[in-house]
Amino acid sequence: MDLLSIQLAGDELLAQRLGDGRTLGAALDQLDSERSDLFAELLAHQDEWPLGWLQLPEGGAWVADCLAAAGELGQQCAELIVCGIGGSALGAQAVYAALDWPVASLKPLWVLDNVDPSHLAWLLESADLEQAALNVISKSGGTLETMAGFCFLLDLLEQRLAEPQQVDRRIIATTDARRGLLHKWARERGWRILPVPDDVGGRFSVLSPVGLLPLAFAGVDVGELLRGARELQELALSLRQRDNPAWQLAAIHYLLHVQGGITETVHYVYGDPLGQLGDWFRQLWAESLGKAQKLDGAPAGAALTPLIARGATDQHSLNQLFMEGPANKLYGFISCEEWPVDPQIVLPEDQEDGGLGYLSQRGFGELLAASRRGTRDALIEAGRPVYEINLPRLAAANVGAYLQLWMLATAYAGLLYVVNAFNQPGVERSKIIAKKYLAGM
Repeated sequence: MDLLSIQLAGDELLAQRLGDGRTLGAALDQLDSERSDLFAELLAHQDEWPLGWLQLPEGGAWVADCLAAAGELGQQCAELIVCGIGGSALGAQAVYAALDWPVASLKPLWVLDNVDPSHLAWLLESADLEQAALNVISKSGGTLETMAGFCFLLDLLEQRLAEPQQVDRRIIATTDARRGLLHKWARERGWRILPVPDDVGGRFSVLSPVGLLPLAFAGVDVGELLRGARELQELALSLRQRDNPAWQLAAIHYLLHVQGGITETVHYVYGDPLGQLGDWFRQLWAESLGKAQKLDGAPAGAALTPLIARGATDQHSLNQLFMEGPANKLYGFISCEEWPVDPQIVLPEDQEDGGLGYLSQRGFGELLAASRRGTRDALIEAGRPVYEINLPRLAAANVGAYLQLWMLATAYAGLLYVVNAFNQPGVERSKIIAKKYLAGM
């Protein structure tokens, strides 16, 4: 397909032996036969699970609302600061990082996603607050880290702008459409509200107002982002299940985990613009699949741990472990085939015929690709399971397709593990304890 190049059917991968002696290829065929319509199984849960993310690529009036809000903010402000954490921040960060090429081609988009004082100090040094708008994202309005950062920035903005109305016009609250602390506060202050859809969970929300408002402000073509996601989903669902790349990703991960001794899934990302897509995937996979109970209440407590490696840098820190350490990892090589900038290597004349001659006139993109292929082939030679996903280019449609591919794959994986991929009960306990510590200080 034009949007993504996906290699999931290599002979070496399909020949991987599982614990019962079958090849991975044979096990995929049997799984496809035993559960022949996993997407229908997913839709059977639509009354109990938030599956609205499946419709987001189709767009709607809310897209126009995001574009209008972004346009109004852009007339007043040159920069946008997002206050959000987890699913309220990672998606927009990932898309922005992938598409802000050449460097600074988009408007400045800053994200306050931590309560680390040094991170806050860096933000204040980097952003021009007097030229900035604020987008606070919290469905409930009670997210500790988000609201702490927002309140701090709101106070600074009120100190620097003379009129309260100037401040209020610069704030957009992305929150619940009807209720919650932030919704109530926004109504009282007259801040513009963009609703978080009821049927879309945070880590699946990048194509909702959660991600589209900041990206539209920055100058990303959100229509193309949605088009890529829509075309990927339409193609995936038009294929027979065995050929559906989202199903293949889920099934490969599941079978290698439960029957092949694989406990970790590594995204080996070659190309720094794609690095934050790895961070986004890490939350999506871990928070969706790391569950204590199956749907019937039986113990689960097992899921592949997602890890991120940076190519080519981590060839010199992790490859020794990957090559000769535990054979418990599945490796996904993520890259781009065409970089927007690719300077050439120029050797001094006295080195043209020396030991570095093979570098002469090579582009750095060629060097990165050769490093990726070398690491991939070495891992295959060592018997490690490997697949590849390449974006033909760094464009909004390609990134949108990548996002929707992994959201579909994660939903499929949840069904294979027989868990609810759309809740996060384990996250709440630490929040409760943290608030007790703060109350007692």
